[in-house]
Amino acid sequence: MSIVTKFSPNFTAGRKNYTPFAIVIHIMDGTLTGTDSWFSNPASKVSAHYGVGQQGEVHQYVKETDSAWHAGRVYTPSWSLIKTSNGQYINPNYYTIGIEHEGKGDTPWSDAMYAASAALIRDIADRWHIPLDRQHVIGHHEIYGAKTCPGTKVDLNKLIALANGNHTTPVNNDDDGDIPQKVKVTGKVTSRSRLNIRSAPDTHKAPVNIVEPGIQLAYDGYVNNGEKINNNSKWYYTEEGSWFWSGGVK
Repeated sequence: MSIVTKFSPNFTAGRKNYTPFAIVIHIMDGTLTGTDSWFSNPASKVSAHYGVGQQGEVHQYVKETDSAWHAGRVYTPSWSLIKTSNGQYINPNYYTIGIEHEGKGDTPWSDAMYAASAALIRDIADRWHIPLDRQHVIGHHEIYGAKTCPGTKVDLNKLIALANGNHTTPVNNDDDGDIPQKVKVTGKVTSRSRLNIRSAPDTHKAPVNIVEPGIQLAYDGYVNNGEKINNNSKWYYTEEGSWFWSGGVK
């Protein structure tokens, strides 16, 4: 996935010892270009971690390890996982990741925006071990009930299904007929330990290469139904046609 950095000055360094465990979906109520400008202005006092455009562009405004200013106000929340302490709400910015989307609340979402957002959500969920369900991918209005954000046109269940890889692109099988269907989305990950690179998503295939820990690997997509290892059957594939298990990378 290609991500353009447009870093905002509007954030809190770190996360007050919290770890992100949910993703908040927003609507920009405007254009991607306008949001770039608004988030770059210190006077706006707002930001999000990412913005996704109608054409599938992805901009990053705040690092995931820092707290963007996207969901700090809490009002009549319907989200059951919101944190409290001594009867007070803990600022959700500390434990959520915010994604803005181009358009207004009544603007239909393009297929490109759905696809890009789903791929981004999948990557974030992989990095932070966030479950992909409606308790962990939520609308902004579930934290701040005075708003309708992200509006009436987004289908959050569809977005989550896409992020889970439930919409796949058929491809030809290999000679043995054993390559599963692929989800096409690009990105980068880093090996956790020594990692075998194979010719198929199957440990019965002899390694074609071995990479050392800490090596960045680019992928062109993944499957969710490769060989299951430790209850995880997601495998990445590369442009060269090689495969590696998702449990071996971060």
